[in-house]
Amino acid sequence: MRKMLFLATTILAAALSASANAEQKEVTVWSWFVQSTMNKSIAAFEKAHPDVKVKYTYYNYSPEYITALKAAAASGSLPDVIGLQPGSLTQQYRENLEAVNERAAKQWGDKWAEKIFPVNRKQMLMGNPKGDENYYIIPQESQVLCIWYNRKVFEKLNLSAPKTYDELKAAAKALTDNGYIPMFQGAADGWQNENVFLMLANQFSPGIVDKAQAGETPWTAPELVEAMKAWKGLFDDGIFQQGALGAHAYPTGAQLFAQGRVGMMALGSWWMQESKFPPPLSEFVQNMDGFDFFYLPPVKDGNPASPPVGGIDIGYGLTKNGGKNPEAWTFLAELTNGVGLQEALNDLNDLPAFEGYSPKGDITDHVKEMSARFMADLPKAENQRFASPAVAEALDNALAGVAAGSIEPEAALATVQAATEKALAAK
Repeated sequence: MRKMLFLATTILAAALSASANAEQKEVTVWSWFVQSTMNKSIAAFEKAHPDVKVKYTYYNYSPEYITALKAAAASGSLPDVIGLQPGSLTQQYRENLEAVNERAAKQWGDKWAEKIFPVNRKQMLMGNPKGDENYYIIPQESQVLCIWYNRKVFEKLNLSAPKTYDELKAAAKALTDNGYIPMFQGAADGWQNENVFLMLANQFSPGIVDKAQAGETPWTAPELVEAMKAWKGLFDDGIFQQGALGAHAYPTGAQLFAQGRVGMMALGSWWMQESKFPPPLSEFVQNMDGFDFFYLPPVKDGNPASPPVGGIDIGYGLTKNGGKNPEAWTFLAELTNGVGLQEALNDLNDLPAFEGYSPKGDITDHVKEMSARFMADLPKAENQRFASPAVAEALDNALAGVAAGSIEPEAALATVQAATEKALAAK
C-alpha cells in the first residue's frame, strides 16, 4: 500500500511539474546590457510574472552584438526583444521591428510619451521615413557623455581637472611620464570616436552635427573641419594613448581604467555602474571613490567647453518574432518603465529615460552628487545619435582615416556629405 501511495504521489508530482512547465512561457532577449544587472531585472520581472521565463543572451557591443544581429536578421532568427540605440541602429533593423505605439498607449495611457525626457523623444523618431510617426524603440535609460578621470591618480600627481586645452595636454604628459595611460581611446570602436567628435563639434557650433545630418549645413562647413582637425590633434598631441587605433573601449579600456592604470577616458554617466558590479572591486571603483568627471575643455581659444551631449543610452525593440509572443511586450514594458527599470537604476546602470524614477538603496553622497549633476545636464544635452546607418558608418570611416593620417579632414568630411545626400535622397 505504501509503495502504491508513493508511486501515486510521484506520478502526481511529475504531472504537476510537467503541467507547470507546459504552462510557463518563454521570452528571448539579446543585448549588451550588463549581465549582472539584467539578471536582477529579470528576477524582479519573473517574480511579478511567475508564468514567464526570460532567456537572456549577453554580447559585448562591438563587434559581437552587431555581428550577431546582422546574422540573425538575415536568417529570420532574431529573438523576441533586442537592445537598441536610437537612430542608425534602430533604422538598420526597422523592417524587423514592430511599431509599439498602440501597445504603449494601452499599457501606459495615450500621453505616455510625454513622460520621456525631450531629447529621448526626439531620438526615438530619428531616421524614420517621412510621415512615419511610429516608435520602434522604447528607451530604458538616458546618458550624458563626459570625460571621466581618476581623481586619486590626479591627486597623486598634483593635477586637477583640466579647464583648458593646454591643461589637458599637460595632464596627459604628466600621466604618460609617470607610467599611466593618459586618455584611453578605443579608436577601433566607431561609437567612442563618434562621441568624442560630437564633443568637439559642439564646441565650435552647438547643434551643427544635427544640422549637417539633416542636410541644413554641409559636413564640410568650417566649424566641422576645425572639429575634425581637433580630433586629429588628440592623437598628435599625446592626449590619446599610443596604439589607440587598434584598441577597444570595452573590455580592454574599461578594465584598465577600473584598475587605476588610466588617467582619463571618454565615457558617460553609465560608468557609475562599475561600483555596483560583483566584488572584488578596486579601490577606485568602490563607491566610485576614485572617479569624477568633467566636460572636454575648449580646444580653441574663445570656444566654450563641450556642452553635455547625450540622450538614450539603451532602449529595446519588439521584433516581428516577438510580436507573436504576448509575453515579450509584457517584459519589454516592465524592463523600460517598470520593475525591471527600477532594478537597473538601483545598480546605477545609468539615468532614467522616463520621468519619476531615481535609484534606491545603498548609494554614497559622492555618487548622489555626480548623478544629480548628470540629471541637471540631461534636459539641455545636445543630440548624440545619428539618423542614418550609412551616415554614421561614413563618419566612422572618416574619423578613422583622419586619425591614421590617410586622408585630410576636409576630404574625409566630403565623404560624409556624400553619404548624407544619398541617405536624404532615399527618404
